[in-house]
Amino acid sequence: MDVVVFGATGYLGSHAVEQLMIAGHKVKCVVRPQSDIDFLKSISADIHVVDFENSDLASVIEKGCCVLNCTADTRMHLSDLQRSKVEIDLTSHIFNVAAAAGAKRFIQLSTVMLYGFDRPDHAIDEQYPPNPKYSYSRIAARRERVLLDLAEASPMELIILRPSNTLGKRDTSALPAILPLLEKGGFPVIGGGEWRYSNADARDVGRAFAHLVDLTIVGSEIYLMKGYDISWLDLKAAIDNILGRKSRVFNLPRGLALVLGGVMEFVFPFGSSPPLTRFMAETLSSNTLFDDSKIRSTGFLPKYDLHETLIDALGEKSLH
Repeated sequence: MDVVVFGATGYLGSHAVEQLMIAGHKVKCVVRPQSDIDFLKSISADIHVVDFENSDLASVIEKGCCVLNCTADTRMHLSDLQRSKVEIDLTSHIFNVAAAAGAKRFIQLSTVMLYGFDRPDHAIDEQYPPNPKYSYSRIAARRERVLLDLAEASPMELIILRPSNTLGKRDTSALPAILPLLEKGGFPVIGGGEWRYSNADARDVGRAFAHLVDLTIVGSEIYLMKGYDISWLDLKAAIDNILGRKSRVFNLPRGLALVLGGVMEFVFPFGSSPPLTRFMAETLSSNTLFDDSKIRSTGFLPKYDLHETLIDALGEKSLH
């Protein structure tokens, strides 16, 4: 099936494009005029520059195709209204245009963060009810509800993918935040670093999208996806091994991190990038484990382990 990708220049969107092309799909990348398209050019992707606000999006969507939406405002410190402009308003618009153009399937990139932090320590699956606490999670959950409501009145199929935390090339959050302190011999953790979380190689997220394009479904489906479970200290040990040096743990107590995050949210205006928020503090100091048996039962299996993920993500910084 032909695939039209919105948000193709983003971190996970670019991996989706690459893996879709590797899987043999004809891929059309829809990007904004100001987007950095260097990577897409490097893999000879079919690029269509479109002004999302003022252009006819239907012109890039063909009848019977699959539309993959990876658009997102990834800034951590936004009001609900600011975040809704992309996550809900733009997403709803793309869905409606795709349905009117006769697209067969709509796949939405979502997030496990919509579950909030009131979760058990064991792995949860798609049936566990979301309980979002912060704006990032709250709007993600609302986006899914809006899409599910729209899909009920549309013949277009809907699949929502909730990937776990990810690492990979072109990441703009996790590794870039860690590497500066690593260069000075430190590794930052909150609350001791023994919290366990599900992680995935960004390439495997792209492979999951490629798998879902042709998967037979009935109605709307939601899938969790992960690669492996680790702790922050596991990540530290793996990076130390690859870089050939031992970093020192820099631990920030959880309570203090939450207080500092709250202060920074108050001091920094919406739209800016505070170095720490309460959402970030809870993300780094909570067990975040997921059961992705549902997507695995359809035949999808992740390919990459933590070591392979880091070798690829670190690139020239790795020794092996």
